[in-house]
Amino acid sequence: MLQPEIKPMPLKLYNAIIEDFNKINMFNRKAENELRKKYKELPSPTIGSIISLLVQRSMKQSYRKSPVISSKYYELYEELMRDKNKADVILKLAESQGISPALLVRSLLQNIYSDTKAKKYIKDTTLIENKDLSYQTFLGIMNDNQYGHYADVIKQSIGLEYELRLERKLRLMNITFSDENNLRSRGYDKTPDFKLDVPIAVDGFIVNWIESKAMFGDEENHSGYVKDQLTCYWNRFGPGLVIYWFGYLETLDSTPEVNNMFILRTHFPPNDSITQYKAELL
Repeated sequence: MLQPEIKPMPLKLYNAIIEDFNKINMFNRKAENELRKKYKELPSPTIGSIISLLVQRSMKQSYRKSPVISSKYYELYEELMRDKNKADVILKLAESQGISPALLVRSLLQNIYSDTKAKKYIKDTTLIENKDLSYQTFLGIMNDNQYGHYADVIKQSIGLEYELRLERKLRLMNITFSDENNLRSRGYDKTPDFKLDVPIAVDGFIVNWIESKAMFGDEENHSGYVKDQLTCYWNRFGPGLVIYWFGYLETLDSTPEVNNMFILRTHFPPNDSITQYKAELL
């Protein structure tokens, strides 16, 4: 079964979460758990997705790739490693520098190895010959589920899970469609997750395609999707439906494109709100 509807989030609540996030100078599981406890009334995927967005943006704003910075981090790392109590050096260093553990790991490895090798070792820490560095790298990656390779794999898996859930729902309702692979084989470069063979109406709004987003939608990421994806879908296929499974900011409902180019939902609409058209009537 698909998850129940999540109501759009009030701007006041979203701003409160951002304010609390900005007070925390850590980007590991411990910091995430603190926010989850405070906002325990929110579904776990919703608060997790919001934290993920905020961490990604914070790292893009505060971190700059530089040999000087990587060298500095490595010097601090070696200094801490000389301490007898070196069980969680990466986590301590990441916290003191105000960056995510996975990003710190990447910077450390880039100071020692080429970018190609650094990426390879992040994916498989057992390949690092230095056993202490291998362990610390593993510890940093596994304590960061919002940034880096490990976090990306989790997000991709969740995204695929919700696409499959939606696909099963469409099939159960006998709604035929073409998926991304079908559309790309026909020469489309930018494609929605599902292009409906015959449009449906959701609460009277015509839907030609459906885009599944296993995340929280706020103004910044939504405007990016409108520019890079959703406008293209509308130009090619007409109006559609965007599902933010983990909720979205209530202010998005008042943007010009909503109810014109597409509608927003936090779940797949119930049967009684959907009208299926027969092909011969179109």
